[in-house]
Amino acid sequence: MYWIYTGMVDFVPKPEERQQSATGNGIEQKDMGSFFMEMGASLDEYAPLVGFLFTAILALMFVYGVVKLGYALTTKTGMQLKGSTGMLITIPIIVVSVRLFFIFSFTTKKPDVTLIVSDVIAFVQGTGFYTALGMVLIALIMRLFYKLLNHPEYGRWSKRLFQGAVLLTILSAIMPTVIQSI
Repeated sequence: MYWIYTGMVDFVPKPEERQQSATGNGIEQKDMGSFFMEMGASLDEYAPLVGFLFTAILALMFVYGVVKLGYALTTKTGMQLKGSTGMLITIPIIVVSVRLFFIFSFTTKKPDVTLIVSDVIAFVQGTGFYTALGMVLIALIMRLFYKLLNHPEYGRWSKRLFQGAVLLTILSAIMPTVIQSI
């Protein structure tokens, strides 16, 4: 029975193996700090290459989108036009957002994050109010066209713009309290 027990559990070190590892003849103990520092150094070596490849791939995708847009305009294919314009709009947004993410993640400290979030909330709230004001002004112009030309589309557009401005104003007023209570 003893030979089955020792044969099955072969990975448990025997007393003489434990003695050898204590004297330095067995398994070496590695400092984990040096392991992670070496891994960080190797990541630092590849960072410029990864950044270049990321930029090159997105640049090639942008050029492909421009060529696809030319093809779509030449052949008047709606599906190609939709795909190419989506690509041409999305790629600059991705580039800017990735760069801003790394800038913010490496330069902000924990107390500064709440300040950034409150500034973003104030910016979105102000943008909402000014957009609502612009919508009201455009709705007034549409209402004027409706009165002058008596065309029903201008009346519908004017009404929809007024409704959108009211909804946007309500959302802009309520949004900070809702987000801060989350």
